[in-house]
This record gives sequence, C-alpha cells and structure tokens, in this order.
Amino acid sequence: MTKEAGLLHSERRWGSGCTFVDTNRNGHLDLFVGTYLQFDPEKVPKPGENVNCNWKGIPVNCGPRGLPLGRCYLYRNNGDGTFKDISDASGISKAAGSYCMTAVAADFHDTGWPDIYVACDSTPSLLFRNNKDGTFTEVGLASGAALSEDGMEQAGMGVGVGDINLDGHLDIFKTHFAEDTAILYKNDGAGNFDDVTIRSGLGVETRYVSWGAGIVDLDNDGLPDLFIVTGNVYPEVEKILKEFPYKTPRIVFRNLGGKFEELIEEAGSGVAAAHASRGCAFGDFDNDGDMDVVIINMNEPPSLLRNDVTGGGHWLKVKLVGVKSNRSALGARVTAHYGGKVQAQEVLSQASFYSVNDMRLHFGLGPVEQVDLEIRWPNGGKENLSKVAANQLITVREGSGIVKSERFGGK
Repeated sequence: MTKEAGLLHSERRWGSGCTFVDTNRNGHLDLFVGTYLQFDPEKVPKPGENVNCNWKGIPVNCGPRGLPLGRCYLYRNNGDGTFKDISDASGISKAAGSYCMTAVAADFHDTGWPDIYVACDSTPSLLFRNNKDGTFTEVGLASGAALSEDGMEQAGMGVGVGDINLDGHLDIFKTHFAEDTAILYKNDGAGNFDDVTIRSGLGVETRYVSWGAGIVDLDNDGLPDLFIVTGNVYPEVEKILKEFPYKTPRIVFRNLGGKFEELIEEAGSGVAAAHASRGCAFGDFDNDGDMDVVIINMNEPPSLLRNDVTGGGHWLKVKLVGVKSNRSALGARVTAHYGGKVQAQEVLSQASFYSVNDMRLHFGLGPVEQVDLEIRWPNGGKENLSKVAANQLITVREGSGIVKSERFGGK
C-alpha cells in the first residue's frame, strides 16, 4: 500500500535511517526518512579506480566520498492512513551535504517537542530542532553535535540515546570507523553538546569499525553503560593487513560514575566472540529483570546475548500506553528519581543502527527499592507516580496511572 499511502517515489533511492515521530503532537505518527547517497551502478567507479576506492592502499568498494549525497524527507501523517511529503515546508530538505545513516527522534532541547538527530557518514551529523510550529531548523554544528571535539568529520554509524551522567537530559553516543573513537556528547539540557569522549575514558578503543550502540544499564547498578557491536566492511583487507580483521568482538564500557572501563573478555563469551555485526537492539527477552541484546551479523545467523548479571541490583520496567497520544507512546519521556539520582529515558522508534529497542523502558536502580516517576506524554501531558516499588514491570495508561503490575522470575 506504499503508493496509496503517498510514500512511493519513482526515482531510485538508498533509504537509510527512518523513524516515526509525532512532530506536531497531534497523536498521529509522522515519518522521517534519511537516504544515504545516490547510487547508480552504471556510474560508480571500480575498486581502486580513485582515492575514494582505496583503503590502506588496498582496492575496495568506492564511497561514500565521491558519490552523490543523499537527503532527508519528512512525511506528515494525515490521520487516515496516508502521508503528505512536507520535506520542503518543514525545512527538512534545506539540510544538504551529508550521507545520512541512523536517525533518532527525541527531545534533545527539553522543550516537550521532539527533535531529530541523524548520524552521518564522513560528513557532519545533523540535529533538527523542532520549532513547535511545524518546521525544523538544522543546528548540528551550532549545537556541537555534528563533529568531533577537534572539528573533524566522522563516519557516523549508530546512535545510542540516554542520560549517561544522571542529570535528567538526553545525551548522545555515536559510533564511527576504525582508527577513530566512538563519541559521547553530553547534553546541557538546552540542546548544547559537549564532547566528553576523551575525559570519559572512551579514547582507549580505536581498533574496530563500530555500528549498533546503546546507552543501557547492563548491571542494574543505576548507572547506564555503553554497548557497541563492531565489524569491518572490507573482508578482502585482512588477507593483506592482519591487524584489520573482518570479524571483531563486541564492546562494553561499564559506567563507573563519570568514567568508563572497557570490557571485552571480562564481559563474557557473547561479547568477546568475533562477528561482522551491524544492528543491535536491547530488551529483556526472557523477562528476568536484566537487559539482553540481539545482534544482526553479516552473512550468518543473528546473535542473542543473554545477560546473566549478578549482584542483586534492583530495577524497574515501565511500559507506556498512549490514549490521546499515539498508542505506542513514541516520544514519551520518563524521568526516574531514585537514591538521590535522576535519570531520563524516552520511548524511541529507531536507535542503535537501524534497530528498534524493547519499548519497555528499563531503569537499573542499584540498592534502591522504590522510585518516583515523572511521565511526560508525547502530547505534553504530565503524570507523577510516587514510591513505585522496584523489581516489577508496570504498565501505565495515559490518564489512568498504573493499570498493571508484573513481577518476573522471583527477582
């Protein structure tokens, strides 16, 4: 029903990151689509033909540099199963000059209205600020979230979003190519970002091409951790350069409270195993109170990593059901107050690398046994829940409070 929905295009496009987002808070989910580049197999140079078709002196597939750039599109949901292209009217189409990859819609400016962040390959990443009137302004460079700390373009791949330093604001974690670090941007709450990669201890890892990523509390200590999957894009290279294997391990950066420590073998065989991975999604598939990971690998079955964390840290899961807002509550924010800490999370449509996480928000709580929650629904409405007990999944229906509680596996 693509044509009937108003989403069919006659020209060839390389669709990349897409996300559903209620841009105007009317309860209908609009659709943002990024395209990577314009690809014509008849015109693409052959491997080794020019500087953009070599890596480390080895002929490889060309691009993205040297190939025509893609662009971004925004489609407004008409509420009747059809969409209207408002890319020009909204200002989205004004942003040009980037190879778009993963797109994430979240409120990075703390205005109650969703913005859109796009990781871009070999070009500045994009941050579309919601002007609350149906239009967006691209502010990536001005906000500090487009380039590295030293002003360099990076190979933006995947995006994790979360509150890494527990200040109630959404930070950004973005992955890149080999010989570069994944980057961590700290949000000041007004949509201004500070590159804290080096001071956070993440600069120790530059060996791998990194893709899917997440900001997620893997050990339930109340401090969100970082997770990355990796894998090279040139299988032919390792035959000549052994230091650049095609299959590489996953990575965990454990949050120590402002600093991170890298864990690979220490995080278990599922993390240390070498694969050429791309997407990954986070969720508690076995309902035991900790966050597991499913990973898409190139040319082999996916991996399902079961988290067997010990230590007795408490947790809380929150499932939101919209009524006036969209039913999936995409764009809703939950802010948890626990043990003197505060952590914000939002229900996201797309994150990681072209992936969708479990929409049940998961808060690790450490030793804390009850939580105060602030819920801001996508339409701007707010609800507060006090002294919610830990170690359960609560379902919150917009306007009705907690309508269901479930406990898992005795935890």
